[in-house]
Amino acid sequence: MAKITAMSSLAYSHYTLREALPRIAARGFGRVEIATFESYCFHFDPSGASASELKLMFSELGLSPVALNWSPGLAVAYDAGTIDPWVDAFERKIPEAAEAGIPMMTMHFGERNERGDQEAQLATAVGVYDRVADYAARFGVRMVLEVPHLYTIHWSPAAVLWIFDHLSSPNVGALIDSSHWGIIGYDIDEFLGRLGDKVWHIHLRDAKGPDTADRHQELELTPGQGKVDFRKLALALDSVGYNADVSTEFEYRDVSLEEIEHQCDLGLAALVQSGWEVASTVRYSG
Repeated sequence: MAKITAMSSLAYSHYTLREALPRIAARGFGRVEIATFESYCFHFDPSGASASELKLMFSELGLSPVALNWSPGLAVAYDAGTIDPWVDAFERKIPEAAEAGIPMMTMHFGERNERGDQEAQLATAVGVYDRVADYAARFGVRMVLEVPHLYTIHWSPAAVLWIFDHLSSPNVGALIDSSHWGIIGYDIDEFLGRLGDKVWHIHLRDAKGPDTADRHQELELTPGQGKVDFRKLALALDSVGYNADVSTEFEYRDVSLEEIEHQCDLGLAALVQSGWEVASTVRYSG
């Protein structure tokens, strides 16, 4: 059965990495994903840890980084004026990720909308993704698109496949997030089969709500509290021989550290009950 290999720092989104990483290591994970965004969870930015500090923390705690989930904002694919600032932000962040030893980063460009020029927007996104991915390749950093994503212009499987059919850079892969899949409800077996070896990473968390761009969803639920069929996802990944990293991307805001640990226990127990494997070192109760 598919195996959980890493834990995201996003579980501790309102705490510092100096509080989060020791807890991840103490839980028995040897691999970690770092999260930081423009509006919250400032784990790897000027107000959080620097690249050299992050690399030292990894070393001291015996943690290996698997990815950086980072976003400077989605920008809009129908406004050419948003492109260069968005690319510039990545060209500043990618060298920092490389310095910290992080081998992979997310990128999201283009907010979901109902304009009539969807294919033109997708084509713009392809150009932007190729540009950033080729730059990242110079630093040995792979780039992944979280797809489909409810809030981006590639929110449907058809749009995702169009993107991958038109990309020219080999340095772009796919990240599948169970919470978005659970809401969108696309055929996971067919989607994995179409993407093939471009699936490079997996996020696990629960969700419920409508397939809309209005953010009226619950995308931050502990496994077992939403509608995601984690057993079906595990079986689908097994069927295509997926063996790359899988991160728990549990996300909690404005709650105590004790409650976060309790929710992590519940989530890991629910995933294991669904058939997922964890390393023998990983500790949870439930």
